[in-house]
Amino acid sequence: MLAKGIKRVAFSGLLIAGVAAVGTAASSASTMPPGQTTYLPMQAISYDLGSKAAIGYFVRDAGACQVVMMITEKADVQAPSTFSAARLRLALLPGQRAGLDSEEGRTIDLACGEGADTLTVRNGPTAEVATLTN
Repeated sequence: MLAKGIKRVAFSGLLIAGVAAVGTAASSASTMPPGQTTYLPMQAISYDLGSKAAIGYFVRDAGACQVVMMITEKADVQAPSTFSAARLRLALLPGQRAGLDSEEGRTIDLACGEGADTLTVRNGPTAEVATLTN
């Protein structure tokens, strides 16, 4: 009986913590400008760059954001593909930025956050995003 009560209290605490975390994430996301998202380590990053797709993640290592992205042609998942992907590896110190532009006029801008705890990605038309980077 006591074990059931402890489990119920533990589950309630976990539920409350989960709701608080979702509320915090939602409130921080709502303060972000359109086209900008902040990621935590190992959170999936995926962006459309016109005819190409950029998919990856970052980890914090040695005080830097270690970013790994696969860049590939978008293809029909039902059809056999002869395309190969390219891997992009970046080490960004806190405050440093890097940009990736496509020929179709799409850009993603990666910025390593304070303490390399976050990676902020801005995406959109090159004319808008790239001018903010320079």
